[in-house]
Amino acid sequence: MSTDHRAEAERLLASADTALAAAFEATLPIEDQQHAAVLTGILTNRAIGHALVANGQTASADESALRAALIVWRSVVSHAVAWNIAFSETDEQHEQWTELASQLARAGLDITADVDAITPGFGKDPQGVWKPPTVQREDHLRWCAEMPTPWSSKTEDTTEQ
Repeated sequence: MSTDHRAEAERLLASADTALAAAFEATLPIEDQQHAAVLTGILTNRAIGHALVANGQTASADESALRAALIVWRSVVSHAVAWNIAFSETDEQHEQWTELASQLARAGLDITADVDAITPGFGKDPQGVWKPPTVQREDHLRWCAEMPTPWSSKTEDTTEQ
């Protein structure tokens, strides 16, 4: 039985597109979002391999497919981690995504710099998003308490003179 590599590549890319949408779906549990992000990379890797084989580039298919898939996977996972650590509401949600980034770093796939480059696009401080939400809130309250406001200092009312 012969494999139609073009059809298989198209089928896998359609599945990867669905998995990517799930990775950014905020209504899904965090575990499902993480799973979808990783699944997107796997599906994309397989699709690129089939596309290269269908194109007759069997000799370079393995190396090129892996390189291209890693680039796509890294981007997808970096964006998913950046979004979820930037907007996590609880320490538990935040910890799962930072743990994923930590595990990737241990595996030689560090995405910290990528996440730091992405988070300003969300209007967030790249260094601040790595802190758990409770620490971020405490830092914000401390900053607010230290910053003077026009209403916090007593000024003399000169209109009564």
